[in-house]
Amino acid sequence: METNLLKQLVMASGTSGDEQEIREILYKELVNEADEITFDGLGSFIARKGSKGPKVAIIGHMDEVGFIVKHVSEDGFLSFDTVGSWWNQSMLNHRVEIRTRSGKVAGIIGSIAPHALSDADKARPMSHDAMFIDIGADSAEMVASMGVAVGDFVCPEPNFAELTPDRILGKALDNRAGCALVTELFKRCENEEITLYAVATVQEEVGLRGAQASAEAIAPDIAIVIDTMVAGDTPGFDRVKFPLKLGSGAALALFDKRYIPHQKLKQDLIDTAQSMEEPLQFCTMKTGATDGGRYNVMGGGRPVVAFCLPTRYLHANSSMISRADYDSLATLLDQFLATYNTEKHAMICRYIG
Repeated sequence: METNLLKQLVMASGTSGDEQEIREILYKELVNEADEITFDGLGSFIARKGSKGPKVAIIGHMDEVGFIVKHVSEDGFLSFDTVGSWWNQSMLNHRVEIRTRSGKVAGIIGSIAPHALSDADKARPMSHDAMFIDIGADSAEMVASMGVAVGDFVCPEPNFAELTPDRILGKALDNRAGCALVTELFKRCENEEITLYAVATVQEEVGLRGAQASAEAIAPDIAIVIDTMVAGDTPGFDRVKFPLKLGSGAALALFDKRYIPHQKLKQDLIDTAQSMEEPLQFCTMKTGATDGGRYNVMGGGRPVVAFCLPTRYLHANSSMISRADYDSLATLLDQFLATYNTEKHAMICRYIG
């Protein structure tokens, strides 16, 4: 794991629809590694290396769940909408960062103090409509003077920590961890028998929009998506529904509501992992989707497989991954990319005979 790269990506702002800081980091990281860097019409980042053989895309989404300012009150408080999926209790009283046209402004998601709540109110989750963002302003004019306006995007306060040699805690690991791994794989791959694309998509958290646009722009022959998935190894989880554990290897997604992996591609990667003695977990997800749910169908479709890093505390201010899981997946995909060629591609794509 290139820890410094991951930290840069985590500490940057990148709410869905406002991914500019992530694009800039990835451009600087790969401008001297790629034969070409382009962007689709929505702003997804696309780096290409090579120009012959099957077109192989490795994909991670660069956006994070966040908020958008929708109203400024006369006394200086901000009303907001969520961008992407949030649970109200994971938002309340957390610090946030507003990205304005002129800079960044700190704030906190506030609500009525518990002292002013009845016992019945305390027993109920606080509704989103009862929350607001406080940036310390005491009037709408002061909010404007601080550079904050309706339409500005908001993300949790950036944070990154190496808790142990194996455990990484940070904002937006969903899916800056995937972006970091895609970047590392692209740098290391020297296989001249494939055309390799590193893709960081926009707006995954609001409907896989960047995946659809970038798949049409590239039209790859196969696609490997790298994302995150719920780890169920903390108290309170149903371990049958959420079997993933940190430190037990990356997860191969067998099914989500918009994707089923290509069976030959899936089996080839399973066989490769077994031959390399790399741990591999398996998971399904009925209530969510990865970018695989667009790459598998756009432009006639193609073989797609999605890998996910087990992650604790998804869609919250901070989440946690395992360095060992990250490095294991990097080792597996390094080998796959290094040995992929026209012959192997023909075997995977053969449906009859």
